[in-house]
Amino acid sequence: MSAIIRRMVESDREAVLGLLRELNDHEAELSHDRATGPETAAACLADDAEKARATGGAQFVADIEGRVVGYLALQLGRAGPYVHEHWRDHVHIENIVVASSHRKAGIGQVLLAEAECFARVSGRNVILLGVLPRNDIALAAYRRAGFAELSIEMAKVLD
Repeated sequence: MSAIIRRMVESDREAVLGLLRELNDHEAELSHDRATGPETAAACLADDAEKARATGGAQFVADIEGRVVGYLALQLGRAGPYVHEHWRDHVHIENIVVASSHRKAGIGQVLLAEAECFARVSGRNVILLGVLPRNDIALAAYRRAGFAELSIEMAKVLD
């Protein structure tokens, strides 16, 4: 069974919300700052849709025999003058998730390849994403797909 990658449609909404809930729950186990629950998943999906619409990005799903088992949200962005000009215009992976029941089957790699295809079609030479430091499975998958660390994002919460 191979996954078909296609644009997300409204009838995929409930399945994608389930995937985002799964992603949020997983990330909450790795980081104390992550929110969970159905409201958070709905807010994430709405945010993904708005960013895709506003920037010319896109939302994709991985479909196996009519069942959505993966989700990819992309937005187009432009970095500031702190990076070389050829790095500025980029595709940002806002969210990517594969159902736990279908992980380690190459679906994540196929979704990442779709992001690369989207970047090329959009005239972008760079794909950016964020990953939690303790998310070893995702880090390994991204490295297999050719991603490398560029920076570390840090935060301090003030009382």
